[in-house]
Amino acid sequence: MPRKELSKPSEEFLDALITSGTSAGTIDCEFCGRVHIPDKSPGMDWEPGEFEELERKSKQEPDKYILHSEDTVHWGILDGRQYIADCPCNLVAKYERLFWKNRSVIESYFRKRAKRELEDAKRESRLAESVTTAVSTSR
Repeated sequence: MPRKELSKPSEEFLDALITSGTSAGTIDCEFCGRVHIPDKSPGMDWEPGEFEELERKSKQEPDKYILHSEDTVHWGILDGRQYIADCPCNLVAKYERLFWKNRSVIESYFRKRAKRELEDAKRESRLAESVTTAVSTSR
C-alpha cells in the first residue's frame, strides 16, 4: 500500500540540507526506510548480479526501492537522520514548515544564544590569559 506523501520541501531548504552524495551502493532514507539505488555506472563496484537484483526489487516494490537515473544519490543529515534528496517521503518538509512558521522565535533564540556564547567565550579567554600570565611569571 503506497504511503501518504507530503508536499516537497523547497529548493532553498534542500540546498541547505543536502551536502553529500554517494555512488557506492545503496543508501537508506532514515526518515522513511526507503532504499535508494544509484544508476549502474562504470565506476561502481557491484558484485555480480547485485545491481540486477536491486533492479528486480525496484520493479516489485517501487515504493520501497527507488532506482535513481543518476550515478550519485545526494543526501544530508537532519535531526541526526540521513535524508535522501528527492525521496518521495518528503518528510523533511515538516521541519521546513516548523522552522519557517517559527522563524521569529528561532531568530530570537539564536540572537540570545549567540550573545551568551560570546560572553562565555570572552570569560574563557580572560581565564586563559590569567593562566598564561601566572605560568609565565612563575618561571
